[in-house]
Amino acid sequence: MSMFAISLCCLTAYGQTIPSFKGTTAEEKNIYIPEISKGKYLLICFASSKKAQADLESWLNPVYNRYIAKTGFMDDMFDVDVFFVPIFGGAEGAMQETIKRRFIETAQKDVWPHLVFAEKGLKEILQPLKMENEALPYFFFLDKSGKIVYRTSGAFSEEKFDAIDDLVE
Repeated sequence: MSMFAISLCCLTAYGQTIPSFKGTTAEEKNIYIPEISKGKYLLICFASSKKAQADLESWLNPVYNRYIAKTGFMDDMFDVDVFFVPIFGGAEGAMQETIKRRFIETAQKDVWPHLVFAEKGLKEILQPLKMENEALPYFFFLDKSGKIVYRTSGAFSEEKFDAIDDLVE
């Protein structure tokens, strides 16, 4: 795929909004995304298969350290909500409770508010976002008005992370 085609593909999401959906955090709190973050920046990660796990895990430490734990020297200036949203479908849909329990057992407690398990039908809700490759996690960065201003997928890279940081005022 040419660089032009990649850019054009990704630009189709810019300016769009994430379709609203209800979810439950690992703490059993009901929330609506993206409404919960209106007026704040929002980074949402969607992953829909075990194949996306390695790429997703490559993002966990950098995102956690900067936006959740704020462990770096200037990380307090990054006021960004973060939600990791597994998308269940097919055989995994039937195993949603088992997968949810595993997430909760393995994730640190301070990450629990950031793990969101959506109600059924999320794949259909998110179709306009064109997340077609189930082997990749997809990341959407929303501005304070809820519009998508950056989209990426796949493994973590400093370039991708810097692009997100550059969008925070």
